[in-house]
Amino acid sequence: MSHPGTLSAMGTAESEVSPASVADADLALLRGYEPVVRFTRGELFLPTAVGPYVAHSSLWEGHDEGDATRLVPVGGLTLERLSELGVAHQDSPLSLRFVEQPLDRAEYRRWSRLSRDRLAASARFTTTGMFGRIVDAGFRASLLLRGKVAAGLAAAAEIGYRERLEADRFTYYGRVVRDGGYVCLQYWFFYAMNDWRSTFSGVNDHEADWELVVVYLAERDDSPPQPAWVAYSSHDYAGDDLRRRWDDPELRRAGDHPVVFAGADSHSGAFAPGDYVVSVDPPQLRRLFGVARRAQRLLAPWRDETRAAAGFGIPFVDYKRGDGAAIGPGGDADWTPVVIDDETPWVRDYRGLWGLDTEDRFEGERAPSGPRYERDGSVRPAWANPLGWAGLLKVPPSEEQATELLSERIAALDGELRTLDATIDAERDGLRGLGVQVRSLEAHEHARGFAESRRAELVEREAALSATIATRTRLAEERRAHLATLRAPLAPERTQAHVRTPHAPRVEEQERRIRFLRAWAALSTPLLLVAVIVFLNAPPLGKVGTVIAAVVVFLGVEAIARRRFLSFLGSLLLVAAAIAVVEVFVALSTDYWRIAVSIVVGAAAFALLVGNVRDLRHHWRRGPALRPDGTEHEA
Repeated sequence: MSHPGTLSAMGTAESEVSPASVADADLALLRGYEPVVRFTRGELFLPTAVGPYVAHSSLWEGHDEGDATRLVPVGGLTLERLSELGVAHQDSPLSLRFVEQPLDRAEYRRWSRLSRDRLAASARFTTTGMFGRIVDAGFRASLLLRGKVAAGLAAAAEIGYRERLEADRFTYYGRVVRDGGYVCLQYWFFYAMNDWRSTFSGVNDHEADWELVVVYLAERDDSPPQPAWVAYSSHDYAGDDLRRRWDDPELRRAGDHPVVFAGADSHSGAFAPGDYVVSVDPPQLRRLFGVARRAQRLLAPWRDETRAAAGFGIPFVDYKRGDGAAIGPGGDADWTPVVIDDETPWVRDYRGLWGLDTEDRFEGERAPSGPRYERDGSVRPAWANPLGWAGLLKVPPSEEQATELLSERIAALDGELRTLDATIDAERDGLRGLGVQVRSLEAHEHARGFAESRRAELVEREAALSATIATRTRLAEERRAHLATLRAPLAPERTQAHVRTPHAPRVEEQERRIRFLRAWAALSTPLLLVAVIVFLNAPPLGKVGTVIAAVVVFLGVEAIARRRFLSFLGSLLLVAAAIAVVEVFVALSTDYWRIAVSIVVGAAAFALLVGNVRDLRHHWRRGPALRPDGTEHEA
């Protein structure tokens, strides 16, 4: 079996296959299944070649003090030189810079007035409730404390991409890995900029972007490999959730070419077109916001949630509409493929970042490393373990192998059952002998002490033997089930049986938001801050009333905006009733404690009576029990 990062035809002395013919065969496979990437209207950056990007970038070396030194100015780099410097400075943090100077305000205004396609974005704050908008305000404020990409950097990158890069040449970097019965066709796409935040109100901006599509072919002994799975790099998803089966109706295909719907300037992939709500989940804040979300569900169970499966509810819309340019077979332009592998110098030797290093502690605004490496210089899981990256280590490439593995399991079970049978027979005989010893010792007064210790051993060994017999029973039942499965072909799995978190764009009903909701989503957070000011300046006795009034008003307007007022009113009445009950009980406990205790004891007595009556009814229905000799007696 070959391993990730190796080609099955490597070692030509044994296979008598030349490296050139291997490369040709790999390129033919890549071309046969290369994806069609459909972009959203308003997309500014399309996949490009790394060579021209590097030629128009400078190289920087970071230091512990936080500053950086320019090693090579713009115009002094090639891919070969980048590889050499990557080796020479392999223990230093390196980064490229495509934009030397962001646009100033006047330049940015002139750039923003240029005629180009623009996205008709929806109001993202209509996708979440009050809590999400509060957290979002803190998230945006945090950009001031961490490495933030300047506002004019994306605009300068767009000008550089349009004027200096080969904007009409769309490149992917293809890699072929044979591992575990699969042929993994990796398509790496490089973008000069991710301007999701500045252009589409997304999570982040960063220079450079690498995205990945993988087509998994199942190898066959007597025929060419067949497509089995497709996986796209995507926000908020990992492992099994990244992939779809080749015959999944959700997977769009143009013949043998999977169709990818790329996010607007986020470039994250999706299987179906639409607007996707994603969320941000910094590890440092997960526990805090988990508590906050539980409190939110308790206080506002009526709330309409349309958040992503992960994250604490900050809403960001990833527009993957597919109504813009389409690159690939049958699209607006074709691909220019470049084959890479572990021995490609610039892939292997340069571990630095491919864009500006903002030193963002959350890393959202830092540029990424190349296809082979993570930001810390370690090898990417997608590169080192392409099967594990998409959760395929556990999935056999064919039903034939699944049957073989099941047969192997049955053979192993046969061996385990034989061993357990011998153990059970021997232990049962030993247990019976121990029981006889206990009987013998108990017959003699002077041996009663020995009898007690032997009886304790008898109890312990009997429990252990029962556990062994239970294990044997479970294994025998497992064997029986496997044999029944092998008598007929394995039942086909549902196409998305492996998916834990389905990818789903916002449905049509979620788009039908009234103007009031849009206005309230924009005004609610500032008004809440005003309420805080009122609270701080209110007299001591008025603070509680201020809080209660603010909570009721804000949740009430939120419910009206979301057409959930009746549900909110029911929740409000339920809370009021609960508070009233607590107040009455506290009053009784303070002034009439005997009555309060009597109520509690009376409730316990009533519950006990109900349980006893239920037992009696069950006994009467069951009828009289039978003695061993067959005569009736009362149970």
